[in-house]
Amino acid sequence: MRFLGIVPKVSFFAVPYAVLAFYFNSRLNFSFARFPAIGVILLTAGIALWLLCYRQVSRAYRRGELLTTGCYSRVRHSIYSIWGFLIVPGFSLAIGGFMLGLPLVYWLALVRFIGEEEEALEERFGDEWREYAKRTGRFLPRI
Repeated sequence: MRFLGIVPKVSFFAVPYAVLAFYFNSRLNFSFARFPAIGVILLTAGIALWLLCYRQVSRAYRRGELLTTGCYSRVRHSIYSIWGFLIVPGFSLAIGGFMLGLPLVYWLALVRFIGEEEEALEERFGDEWREYAKRTGRFLPRI
């Protein structure tokens, strides 16, 4: 699997939705629910965490290693989780209107395609991946 994983497939659904949401928000002449302060807080936290995790996973990818420490010590798909719980919702809350549906579109696409990425990781890393998957949550830490 390439470095971007399933990002292109998820984007195939999320980006057109976002473009249509922008279009409908601009064309319809009524006030939409917006929560810009909450959105900016989520975006700021999300971008900071994303940069941290991206740095860690990039190093491991270049070395050909399965990353199981740092951001990935408790959650197998930390970057997807950060995008799904912080960045996409933050962006959606800041924009408002039809954009509020974007997190749902993101998660539906992500859940649809995540199995492909996990199969590729299992094929590449074998037992190391299977053990890692047993002890970590897919999108949230196990309690």
